[in-house]
Amino acid sequence: MSVLSHRFVNFFRIAIVCLLCVGMFAACGRTRSVQSPPGTESLPPLIEARPDQENPMLEVQNPQRIRQIHERLFQEAQDSFEAQRFHDAIRELTRLLGLRPQADLEREGRWWLGRSYDHVKDWDSAQHEYRRLASAPTGQRYQSNSSQRLKEIQRLLEQQKRPPKNTQAIRFALNQLPGFNGFDQGIMKMKQDGVTTLLIDLGCEKTTVQSSSSSNAERLYEIEDLQELLGSYAKRSHRIGLLLYVGVNLRCLGHWAPSQHQVWRDRMYQVDIGTLTINKRFDLFHPAYQEFLTRFLAQLCQVDVDGLIFLNDHPLGIFDGVTQIGLKRFKKQFGVGFEPSAVFYPGFDPSQTSTKSHRPALSKDSSTKDSLFWRWAGWKARERLTILEAAVSRLRSRHPTVQFGLELHPHSLTDPVDALVRYAEDAMDAAGRPFSFFFVRPEIDRRSTFTQQSVVEKLRRISTKAVLDRLLPVVDDPRRVWVSMPAQGGKRLRPQAGSNEASPLHNFPAGIGVVHDLRAFS
Repeated sequence: MSVLSHRFVNFFRIAIVCLLCVGMFAACGRTRSVQSPPGTESLPPLIEARPDQENPMLEVQNPQRIRQIHERLFQEAQDSFEAQRFHDAIRELTRLLGLRPQADLEREGRWWLGRSYDHVKDWDSAQHEYRRLASAPTGQRYQSNSSQRLKEIQRLLEQQKRPPKNTQAIRFALNQLPGFNGFDQGIMKMKQDGVTTLLIDLGCEKTTVQSSSSSNAERLYEIEDLQELLGSYAKRSHRIGLLLYVGVNLRCLGHWAPSQHQVWRDRMYQVDIGTLTINKRFDLFHPAYQEFLTRFLAQLCQVDVDGLIFLNDHPLGIFDGVTQIGLKRFKKQFGVGFEPSAVFYPGFDPSQTSTKSHRPALSKDSSTKDSLFWRWAGWKARERLTILEAAVSRLRSRHPTVQFGLELHPHSLTDPVDALVRYAEDAMDAAGRPFSFFFVRPEIDRRSTFTQQSVVEKLRRISTKAVLDRLLPVVDDPRRVWVSMPAQGGKRLRPQAGSNEASPLHNFPAGIGVVHDLRAFS
């Protein structure tokens, strides 16, 4: 019995321990978890300063230390300015102002930042800094100086926006330019002869340019090479008081892309086979190509050229511009698609339907097609101008002193309907856009057998009528019109050819610009 009683006692003890454990677990389950104090869940780790590193928390909490950092940045910027490293000074002063220094140091920083922008000819940014200082309460340091500088920049920009008086330009193809060694001597003679401006035409293909390292070495130039070449010519021209302009064909500049993008190519409708084919030129409506154009033109502006002229040697023809992007934009604007196969046909001549005297009796279907074509033609002309204007606006924001000229075909002045169809040009619409000047190059019938004098007479009639009757009444200054004349025997035409001989230029008003074309077959 003693053994049984002993086992019973042990069992009883074990049972009691089990009950106690169950109770404890139950109590734990009903107990709320311990809560952290509010706001302590995401406390940052403590920052420990190394012996060789200043404590960041100390810098934040110590005003004297902050002042020292600001003064150090300002001194570095001044050192850069004195060393004429103006872009470094701009970067350092911008960093300083971003740290919100005290008022006196902020005024110093803005003044020197404005002067740094002055030196790199970023007039927009310079005006912003001077305007901040000029609007401060009366008596503040740099206020009067900033107000004066604002007026000076404004006068400078107003002068720069208007073409110079009595422009006498010589137009070259890029590969006609003399080598580095002969350039200075050549332009000095031009300067003595009354030339004021050089116009370098980039053409429509990448060209081989003579290398400066060897008289016989030639190679295709890349964009960086072109920048270096034009930058050198601009610097040398400015040294003796000549201006340098560059002529560009926007539909051709894709040849200067690092790799020619087939997706940027234009499409034209081949009426004889009834299908679209890839064009040699590039699609102005393509957004990626537009971005490339802006970058390319900005690179030209960066080498201190005085102006760019948008040439139209290779215009949007009747059957050009039929790309997917162009068709989509047209449909989005008008709510109707343009199907070239339904509009174009062999012998298609829209000029015959532009006047009632030549218009045959049309069915309702053909009338609808004609209406659709004229919408398409008008849209192409307006869209081209809109793209050009947008590019100019972006470039002027960084290079406000660069002038931008636009070439107008003489037919857009004498026969606007024909020019709208064949060249996607609307001269009166263009004249209302913010281009610095307009360039008219009279058309020459290269199949004619006229003598040189007959050609000159023909040019005089075409250019005089087009410019005097249509363009000059629209623009506000004769300087905003440039006319082109072919050079005779490589020599430019004189405004006064002699006492007994009238010059082809004598009918034009004073101040109009003249471009003497020295290119082959000009």
